[in-house]
Amino acid sequence: MSGINKKIIYGIGIISILIIAILFRWYNGNKYERQIKLQEDLAVEKIMKEVKEYAVINGRPVQNDEIKYSFDLKKGTNLNLESDTLQVREIPKGEKKEIIYSDSKGKEKLILEINYFTPPKLAILIDDVGMNTKTTTYFKKIDGALSFATIPYLPKTRQATRILKDAGFEVILHMPMEGSNDTLNMRTEGLIKPSMTEKEIYDKFDGAIENLGAVKGFNNHMGSEFTNNPGKMRELLSYAKKKEMFFIDSNTNSKKEGYKVAKELDIPTYYTSYFIDNSHKKGDIMEAIKVSVRLAKERKKVLVIGHYRRETAEAIYEMLDYIEGEGVELVPISEVLE
Repeated sequence: MSGINKKIIYGIGIISILIIAILFRWYNGNKYERQIKLQEDLAVEKIMKEVKEYAVINGRPVQNDEIKYSFDLKKGTNLNLESDTLQVREIPKGEKKEIIYSDSKGKEKLILEINYFTPPKLAILIDDVGMNTKTTTYFKKIDGALSFATIPYLPKTRQATRILKDAGFEVILHMPMEGSNDTLNMRTEGLIKPSMTEKEIYDKFDGAIENLGAVKGFNNHMGSEFTNNPGKMRELLSYAKKKEMFFIDSNTNSKKEGYKVAKELDIPTYYTSYFIDNSHKKGDIMEAIKVSVRLAKERKKVLVIGHYRRETAEAIYEMLDYIEGEGVELVPISEVLE
């Protein structure tokens, strides 16, 4: 073999090695890029799965335009929207936020537009706890935030209060107050009257709390006469403020004097807007709950009153899915205070 042929063969060998090296490098580079792209695609799928699962559970539609998705998110909801694979950039826009996910080359892969919202709040306060403990069994079946108001000095006041507290419900004092033309209520033990001195009112209030057990707030049982007296309400609420208690105006006289005085004294307070069980029929109570939901959606929050009865408990239990389906949040009374 001549020297020229050897050189040609040698040159071809070198070129072949270079081509193989280039092809190998190209293949490995493409393989690496494919792996990166796969990881990025999986990251996008993971984020969208989280978003869509939230939307299904909460019944809030996800709107999309190519790679941009818009959805509503309840404030305080914990969704895992982070990514270790994609580049993430957040842009706050008032009550909205835009999250942009880009790949390793800076190309946008996914854009989430989040509209933060606060759902309407419905608080249901169950009055007149204390005559028995049996009724607690019906309310304990309810997997939702309810609040209860216990009348002092009844046969099962302390026991029923303890059962409800242990079940995770919020319980307040249902303080007996003098009403208008109410001879039955006048015989209620622990009743406070406008004719009483400041000390007598304080003593009655202390006695009621001691009989019930520690509570963070109270509302009036009856009391249209007492709550309609701003001076006496100021005496009572000033004393309650020292105990760091909130006040719920049961709104028995429509003037909401107690609520007004509490606001003046800077005491956490609110008032009731509706009674859900003026009728004892479960069907009527369920319809009244629908009205309560509508009021919550119109006003953003509403507090309604029910009573310590089996029919009321069963109606609320059967309406839980309806309340949630309407996008209304059932909350304890402490979450509607002003």
